[in-house]
Amino acid sequence: MRLSFGSALTVLAPLALVLTPPVMAQQVENPPSFNAAQIPGVKRAGENYTIRNPVRSDGVLRVYVLATPYGDYTVNGDEMLRMRINELKALAALEKVSNSESFAKALADAGLSPLKFTGQLIVNPAKTVGDTLAGVGGFFGRMNSGLNNVGKTPDDGLSDLLGVTDQRRHLAAAYGVDPYTDFPPLANKLEQLAQAAATGGLVVTGAMFAIPGGIAALVVSNLSTANMLNGIGVQEVARDYTAAQILDLNRNALDKMGVEPGLRDKLLANRNYTPIDMAATVAALESMPAVQNRDAFVARAADANGRAIAYFMRRQAELLADDYRKHGGYVRFVSLASYPFVFTRDGKVMALLPIDALSWTRTTSAGFAQVTAQRKRAAPKSRGELRIAGTATKLAKRELAREGWTVHEHARP
Repeated sequence: MRLSFGSALTVLAPLALVLTPPVMAQQVENPPSFNAAQIPGVKRAGENYTIRNPVRSDGVLRVYVLATPYGDYTVNGDEMLRMRINELKALAALEKVSNSESFAKALADAGLSPLKFTGQLIVNPAKTVGDTLAGVGGFFGRMNSGLNNVGKTPDDGLSDLLGVTDQRRHLAAAYGVDPYTDFPPLANKLEQLAQAAATGGLVVTGAMFAIPGGIAALVVSNLSTANMLNGIGVQEVARDYTAAQILDLNRNALDKMGVEPGLRDKLLANRNYTPIDMAATVAALESMPAVQNRDAFVARAADANGRAIAYFMRRQAELLADDYRKHGGYVRFVSLASYPFVFTRDGKVMALLPIDALSWTRTTSAGFAQVTAQRKRAAPKSRGELRIAGTATKLAKRELAREGWTVHEHARP
């Protein structure tokens, strides 16, 4: 799905804000385009992808088109690009596993035909259910979570009972990717191999975990985070907890933060987040217990109306938590034009954002006009500080300075 942040500026302001016209006398610019080979930290081509040139931007994020053997995929922003490239690396490795002689032999040893196996769930469902129920004691906690969250998670109840999602979670965690990924080629491969493992047992599982050379180079940033959710690491959550259990962990953490139940449930019901995205976001907020009014962040996160925006909010939460852990200084969140900013102890109104390439378009100028007006009403003597992971154009920095904002580029904790 193509999503333009510049067309609605939904990252920085609601639609009503965007419809407010900018000051007519103010200079604006068209967002730039980029050569993928010259973007810092970006590898233009890999084993199973190439980034198409030119890379356009929308005033906030770069918009990439990945050409892959599975089709072209639009990716919004540097952060999501890193996630997708990690997923493509994992997918290449998983395909090597599934095409290997050892995997074919494991299928044969498990009584499955390598030629006929197509990823179907089970051959004999009654027998598999019966075998699984022999160890049903360990499932009681999961079943309780499942009943509490019927219809609210991506897990299928029957598949979970059969152990398919267990295998998928463990396999995904081993390869450093989200088991609930929304990237169709990877999701399909994980499902196929998880079904093989659930059907073929430990013999097939062992073949799948014979990770081919080079996979150790994967950056597991899709899962890794320094934050803990109810005292549990996010990688452990991804590996060992069902989607329903993760939902319960998130609910408990949000309750401890004092988030209002209606707002809590609105966030938890937002399917633009994967369960792991949600866990990482909530864990990041949980790691800042002394910061007041975390509801302001939850409110904006709950309103994310697209996958790219949801991932943007996750990454912002993680960046804020990392900065707070290293430097402190946050007092409370405040909502300006429906977007969360932070009041700091030194009297600044600050935002730390995973923005790639900020340019001064009609939409960004209109959005910041509203944000600035509300900042001046909320704290008339305050200065604004905008920290962005990427860069801003000269015009954007100049116009923001006129409104009392200092821009810090390449701002990572």
